[in-house]
Amino acid sequence: MPLSDKEVQTLIGKLREKYAGYAKKYSKSWFNLDAFEDRLLVALRNKMNLEGFILAEIANFEKTREKYEKKKNAKSFTQLVDRIMEENMARVKKYLPVYFHPQAELEMVHFYGAVSDLALYHLPVLWLISNEVVKNRVIRIEEEFGFLALPNGTRHAKRILDHIMILSRPSSPGLAMEIEKDRTAYLRECAFCLHDAHDLCEELLEMRAQEWEMPLRFDRLYIEKERRKKVVDLYQGLTGYGAILALMEHIGEIIEDFRLSAFRRKESQAF
Repeated sequence: MPLSDKEVQTLIGKLREKYAGYAKKYSKSWFNLDAFEDRLLVALRNKMNLEGFILAEIANFEKTREKYEKKKNAKSFTQLVDRIMEENMARVKKYLPVYFHPQAELEMVHFYGAVSDLALYHLPVLWLISNEVVKNRVIRIEEEFGFLALPNGTRHAKRILDHIMILSRPSSPGLAMEIEKDRTAYLRECAFCLHDAHDLCEELLEMRAQEWEMPLRFDRLYIEKERRKKVVDLYQGLTGYGAILALMEHIGEIIEDFRLSAFRRKESQAF
């Protein structure tokens, strides 16, 4: 049954309200009431079937609304991603960067700085609280971080030198993919070691050792003078348990800031 003139006029009025409302709330360029009025005027002048015209206009409005919603949601998602990336980068940038190659990714530069600082000035404190029960685990953690993150004089850590070799290769079609693959591998290898050290700290906190209730003694810290001074400055005044807790919190912060929580060894690989 065809629409009556009154029903057609009611629909025209409702469509005007929708255009006006959406234009005010969202976008005049997308929901252009004047353009609709122009099309309506042309329809009246040409004595078009107003029922067919208004039904087509309603369908057109709905399509426009759907397109706008998709565009708006895509823009909102992009803005959300950008904000998350900015927040993540702000967390990363609090770690002093160690620049090792002009082509190195910024996050990688800050990450190497974070784990290098950890290996140099934080992990040595484990030797002040380790005992025969955990000695071998401390040795393994130190060796792995030594390879991954500990500079040797003016030379970067051995694992970073491997990454530098890839970054320094002549440009080729698959080079970017190889660089990204090696960067991811480095992050994963370091994440495993970070979790190992964090887990060890958790276990140490659960152990009972009377000497850990006393302030740390640094006379067993056999490392070069400048490095030793920095370790002392960071951990002086703490008890053994306090040092374990401080180290565990620092490692946990690196894991969180670089979004490495999921990168843990499989149980069969754990020690």
